[in-house]
Amino acid sequence: MASLQIGSLVSGGVITNYFCTSRCRHCLYRSGPDRQKDYLDPDTARRIFRKVREMGCRSVHIGGGEPLLKLEKLEEVLDSAAAEGVWVEYVETNASWFADPDSAVSTLIRLKEKGVRTLLVSISPFHNAYVPFYKTKGVLAACNAAGIQPFPWTADFIHDLSGMDEDKRHLFSEYEQQYGDVYYRRILKRYWIHMGGRALDFFQDRLPGKPAQQLIDDTPGNCQADLSGTSHFHIDLYGNYIPGLCSGLAIQMEDLGSPLSPRRYPVITTLAGSGIRGLWEYAVDKSGFKPARSQYLNKCDLCTEIRGFLAVDGYDNERELAPMEFYTIDNR
Repeated sequence: MASLQIGSLVSGGVITNYFCTSRCRHCLYRSGPDRQKDYLDPDTARRIFRKVREMGCRSVHIGGGEPLLKLEKLEEVLDSAAAEGVWVEYVETNASWFADPDSAVSTLIRLKEKGVRTLLVSISPFHNAYVPFYKTKGVLAACNAAGIQPFPWTADFIHDLSGMDEDKRHLFSEYEQQYGDVYYRRILKRYWIHMGGRALDFFQDRLPGKPAQQLIDDTPGNCQADLSGTSHFHIDLYGNYIPGLCSGLAIQMEDLGSPLSPRRYPVITTLAGSGIRGLWEYAVDKSGFKPARSQYLNKCDLCTEIRGFLAVDGYDNERELAPMEFYTIDNR
């Protein structure tokens, strides 16, 4: 097995919670209302920010889940970042918390007093299935009133959402009725979506795939580059470093900066050394894995199924396959 070492951090974010009012069909981390209502505590936050700074990164963004579901807890996280000398580039939100203009402005002023200068506001048909567009517009307006820079992600979808009833939530099927049944294909050209997490569930019946064995044969090499990239890293509320964009994999924060032990991290080091083929052989040998589907979108799709099989089979529930809810909650 090859060694993997995360030597330094470039740019990334901190996940305060996986609980969310929305269950967006493209969510990389499978956040949703069924997840535990845990929130990043101040002591863990300070350890995270201290570690981030030690590894060369001086700024992060804050995301979830929905960070603003517990405003007081978010303020504690922001205080922890300031205490450790880490600048918060922006806080992400889906705007579900919006009730009225005055309370929204008051909330954002509180964040501004804690050093927040930019608020990323999620805008897409996926979010609109859970958050009426009037709430999104209300938060954007409140940003301007509170003196916080709005960061609409992405503003390109404002036109699409404006063509629907802004006071209601709309399923993705309604967008397909309004804009054509291949609307999902156009979205992929307009909106960055990583094919992982819940996006795999949504797109597996919409995009072509390959049989597992063909995919393995067509995907030589290892996943070293995917796992070692730190240009968009994340550390979650439990102190789990998520390698690359591989949601559901975890490296304990204390193990960053040193070569990972194959005994301690057999799944991750197998992927780093021999890729999806190596993980397939490992799962077959250890637990008798067999593919449950005839087609897979990509190696990440197959990898996620294999890891889910191992997790449910009882393999290492606390270390590198985490958080366990990523695999066990049926929250499609």
